[in-house]
Amino acid sequence: MFNTSFSIEFPSDNPKSGILYSKLETDVIAAFNRKGKIKPLYFQYTDLYGENHNIKIDSVLSSKEEHYAGLPVIVYSCTAVIENKRLQCNLRYHVTEHYWEILY
Repeated sequence: MFNTSFSIEFPSDNPKSGILYSKLETDVIAAFNRKGKIKPLYFQYTDLYGENHNIKIDSVLSSKEEHYAGLPVIVYSCTAVIENKRLQCNLRYHVTEHYWEILY
C-alpha cells in the first residue's frame, strides 16, 4: 500500500488536538457493491510524531465524479472522529491510477 504523509496543526493551548491537512496519498479500506460502486470505510494517516492512526469513517455525506488534471476521480465527503472531534474530511479516489488522497 502507499505511504501516508500528513501534517497536523496543533494549537499551543492543546497539543493533543489538531487539524489534519493533506493532499497526499493515503491508505483506504473500501467496500464495493455488485455494481462496482465504492464506499470508503477506513483511512490511515501518520501524525507529526510518526504515529499511525486508523480512522473509521462514520458516514459518507456525498460522492461526485470529477476530473483532476484531466483524469477521472471520485470525491467523497465524509465524517469521521479524529482526536475526539467529529470532522468532515474529503477523500479523492483516482480511478485510472487506483490510489486515494485525503484533502483538507
